[in-house]
Amino acid sequence: MRPSRAPSHKPSQARRTLPVAHVLAALAVVGAGAFYAGYRYGLSRTRPGVAQAKTERASTAPPGKAASDDPHFAPRTVTVRTGNFLENAGFEGGESGWKWLDWSNQWGKFEVAEGRAATGSKAAHLAVHGGATDPGTHVFGVVQELVSPVFPRRISGKYFVERWEPGGARKAYIQVVIIAMRPQGKEPTMQLRYILDGVTEQPYHMSNARYVFVHRRPEPETGEWIDFSLDVVGDYRREWGEVPPDGTGYRVLFEARYDDKPAAATVANDVWYDDLFVGVP
Repeated sequence: MRPSRAPSHKPSQARRTLPVAHVLAALAVVGAGAFYAGYRYGLSRTRPGVAQAKTERASTAPPGKAASDDPHFAPRTVTVRTGNFLENAGFEGGESGWKWLDWSNQWGKFEVAEGRAATGSKAAHLAVHGGATDPGTHVFGVVQELVSPVFPRRISGKYFVERWEPGGARKAYIQVVIIAMRPQGKEPTMQLRYILDGVTEQPYHMSNARYVFVHRRPEPETGEWIDFSLDVVGDYRREWGEVPPDGTGYRVLFEARYDDKPAAATVANDVWYDDLFVGVP
């Protein structure tokens, strides 16, 4: 039999407020966790009115490798071990296979157009234009997210600068980024950021990214297609001391962007990409 307890007709103030204190503490922890996650992953806040794509994640990759804590990461599964892992690498199929980071308020849309292709009839056009009232950072690019049985050995392709008028933007450059997802590692991602053109110094310092310069020049050459070829495995080994294991999910981005644009300044850069390759030659 439980011992009887004298009835309490007037609960103390501490007893009444204790559950509220617990709730507030829990909310504080959740808020801090969300802020920390955003800081680690570099995620911009979602654009109002843009719904997250309902794409199933690849289920055939080894557990813990293709998975990612990035809620926007939805890779396509590649089954071949050699060759080009990209879909529609020359853009002859229009935008098929490609996307842009429409969930980020810092990104702008690309287009596939005719009249400037390196081969075939079409290429990806990045109109890196910033008006006086536009934000200080704006990124344009074409993106694919993949899981392949072999981590890509090489990235290559061509880019063409039609116009380069960075105006007052302190940083305007062309870069290729590969982001290896590693949710169980010290850092959530292992990034290589290849500067193809436009700046001579590392744009940012981030614990989960390493920069590799292909060209160090303040302005790119205009009016001609420029080839690039990137040793992904060698650069991961040199810059990170390790290569992501086969089966690791990754996002690859071919970008042109500007950062630190003062208010009222304008930018008018036009960059094209074509004949892209991500895979094992």
